[in-house]
Amino acid sequence: MSISALQNQLSTPSGFAAAVKAPKGLLVGALSSLVAAAAFMGMNLFQLGSVSDWDWLYIERYFLTTEAVQFSGGRAGRSEMWRFLFVWGPMVLIPLAIVLLILHFAMKGSKGAKLFADFQQRGWVGRQRSLGLSAINGNRPAPLALIGPAAAPDGYVDQPALQFGSWMATLDKKTIKKLSAGATKANAIKGTPAPLVHENLPGDMIVAAEQKGGELVAVIPPATGTKGYKVLMIKGQEN
Repeated sequence: MSISALQNQLSTPSGFAAAVKAPKGLLVGALSSLVAAAAFMGMNLFQLGSVSDWDWLYIERYFLTTEAVQFSGGRAGRSEMWRFLFVWGPMVLIPLAIVLLILHFAMKGSKGAKLFADFQQRGWVGRQRSLGLSAINGNRPAPLALIGPAAAPDGYVDQPALQFGSWMATLDKKTIKKLSAGATKANAIKGTPAPLVHENLPGDMIVAAEQKGGELVAVIPPATGTKGYKVLMIKGQEN
């Protein structure tokens, strides 16, 4: 699909919804809660089965009881804490997951409408290119991309990204670590003007966490008085 055709598709609410991968924070939270609950229940089952020689009557009777297993020794306190989590964790996490799922589906339409309205007001279609630099997201490195206007001439985004990546390849680990720390401080994961990551990067481009699934993204700059860009992957791209 050409850039002009993509821009036309993004100009209608239905086209925007069909083309863009919207954030799914509530859904991810719900699924994570269910996975954690299942893991706790599995550990509870395994623990009770181990001490009862898999006596299912015993397991059924004490599955929701923290005192079913007695611990001794130097790690007794930590083991009892985990036992408490195995029993009561799912009772908290499963209702939480249900609430998050309800909120996700209840707010899905309004969130999509707001994203579309924000894109119409100040958004643009971008092309991303890897920078060879990562920021730190929690304890994990998050690869960064340079994002510039997709409608620009060929090479407009490629050239500065390639130059920066080639320069990065010549640096020692200490310098790379310093650049990574600077990018993290500049909030590059959520999107920031490129010169805030490095002064030699183009002023009309941004740096954000690299999106998987293709080179074209929908970029929504922050509203006045707020921070952080929204960078949304365009669906259906050939890698």
